[in-house]
Amino acid sequence: MINRNLLIHSFIVFFLSFFTASTNCVFPQQWNGSWFQSGEQQPITFSGSTMSSRGRCVASEGDKYLLVNEKDCKRCVVIYEKHQNVLQYKESECELEQNKPASAAISSVIRSDYNTDSRFQGNEQYLDPESGRELLNYYCEQIPGDAMLYSMFKIDSEPVKCPGPLKGQFAFTYNRGHGECKNPISKIKSCTEDTRMMLNFQACPDVDGTESTVEELTCLATWKDNNAHYIVGTLSHSLATSNEERFRCFVYEKINTNSGKHGSKDVEYRLAQSGDATCSGLENSEYGSRIMTLKRFGPAERCDFPKWFKEPKHWHSLNGELSYNVHQKNDGTIHITKEKPTQRLESRAVCEQINKQTANETIMVVEQTTGCNTGFLCLVIYRRDTHVVELQIGNLTSRLEDACAPDHYDVSRTPFTTLLAAAPTAESQECPLSGSYTLTGPLGPPYMMSRHKRNHINGSKQHHHNAPTRHDVLSFRNADMFEHNLHPYDRLNNQRHRRDLSKCMGAHKQRRRLSIGCSRDDIVEVHPQCSEAGDEEYVCHGSWTENDTTFIIARHAGTKHGVCISFKPSTTDSTAAQLIVGDSCYRETMSSEIPEHHLISNVTGIVRKCGDTSSSSKLSNYSLLISLTSWTAIILFRQQQQRVIR
Repeated sequence: MINRNLLIHSFIVFFLSFFTASTNCVFPQQWNGSWFQSGEQQPITFSGSTMSSRGRCVASEGDKYLLVNEKDCKRCVVIYEKHQNVLQYKESECELEQNKPASAAISSVIRSDYNTDSRFQGNEQYLDPESGRELLNYYCEQIPGDAMLYSMFKIDSEPVKCPGPLKGQFAFTYNRGHGECKNPISKIKSCTEDTRMMLNFQACPDVDGTESTVEELTCLATWKDNNAHYIVGTLSHSLATSNEERFRCFVYEKINTNSGKHGSKDVEYRLAQSGDATCSGLENSEYGSRIMTLKRFGPAERCDFPKWFKEPKHWHSLNGELSYNVHQKNDGTIHITKEKPTQRLESRAVCEQINKQTANETIMVVEQTTGCNTGFLCLVIYRRDTHVVELQIGNLTSRLEDACAPDHYDVSRTPFTTLLAAAPTAESQECPLSGSYTLTGPLGPPYMMSRHKRNHINGSKQHHHNAPTRHDVLSFRNADMFEHNLHPYDRLNNQRHRRDLSKCMGAHKQRRRLSIGCSRDDIVEVHPQCSEAGDEEYVCHGSWTENDTTFIIARHAGTKHGVCISFKPSTTDSTAAQLIVGDSCYRETMSSEIPEHHLISNVTGIVRKCGDTSSSSKLSNYSLLISLTSWTAIILFRQQQQRVIR
């Protein structure tokens, strides 16, 4: 009998030595990393076949894993992957080898040749799959039915979208075990990022355990078990300073599907929250540390933006940095996007109150959400033309009633933001003030340049990089290197010619011909008087007159950027006007200084009306004179070169 027991014991030791020495049992790759578990001092780490604090995997089948630690203590761990960021598991007690029954070892048979079962992972060289499965099942059968279900949450995981049914805004009541807090009402709403939600709890004076607090929920995982929908996330608030306080589990269920006359307005959900960083005890939404009953805000309870603002659906500022988009579901939400080279900022606005509304003007209070920060501001929308609006936006406040107060909105000082309906909605319009003008100064903000002009400049740079030719003497940049070879008389003539060309170059930069509605009734054209290089063309999309100033909203034909051209007649000269162009509509009553991205030009009078060609010959003669002067300079240069050679 003694010899038989010794044989069995030796067999067990021999079997387990092979069983743990070489294994292909590896945890799923997506589990690699650090995980938080409530009550554990250190994060639990998965790496290959190792689960820290539990040991190394030596065999597995499905969600069952047999682990052995450095003390040769073995246990079964059953791991359920609820989400890529959430694992839950049960485990058996740790058993040392001498406590293992002999019957389990006897059934283990060592065999070197067998067909591997793809569902079973173990020592493929030495372990019989059937025997290994019995050993794994033995340890897993030691897990009691009421064993604790532990939850692990992946640390530094990427947020996921919060559940669609909870997207939007809800009013809710809540209960922490001391009664329902119903008045004042609490609110929950989605942030502009679909991975976050804001919970605004109100304190009820007559209910113990209630408090006024704002908590931000970042969703990390969602899944469904039967009729219960689960969320795991982190809560950010003043008292959350550790993972133990930040991680929370939620379960929600739909409790009212009434689709009567109010439609989705009557849909209600019950949301239960765990009291610690686990999902223990959250089998349904009726049990939890804090139970909330959510009721969606219906569209009928809100005011709305004017119809003429909502119909185009997409608006953008003239420089393209700012866009306003009407939500596709037409739920009264406007999505605002501000884009800069290194930043993209998104906001959401909904109407809360209409203070004044006419056919072309609406003064309203909107609630604006940026990220998870929410406030109220005064918004004034002016309808300037079919596809042109202007906005005045007040400062953000925490109270609705303060939004349009003078401290936060001053109609005489608040700047205007000009919006143009996005193409193809914004059709071209007939330009006002048709005619041909003499323009002194540029037409176009500094950030704009036509493709033709860019090519002209790039071509000039390339030209100067090449080896000098005889024609390069006409270039001011290269003429100096040749002048010292010229006869004094020829040098004087050459300098005089350069001064003449310099005047032309100055005219190219300063004096231009402005044509409005001449080649086409919706086109504004700008032509230099010395050359066709640098022509600018704009398409008109709307206009209006305000305090004797005509504003034209146009889009640059090349870059598609928008500009506002303000045309203000002179009060002292009936044939002159001041023209200001920029990415917003300048009003001198609001600022004495010309803002950035605005340029001033002077209109000195009407040269001719569209269709009148009386001045064409003057321009042609001027161009011919310049050409003759240029050829004369070339001939003189060649003659001088011949003298030098002789």
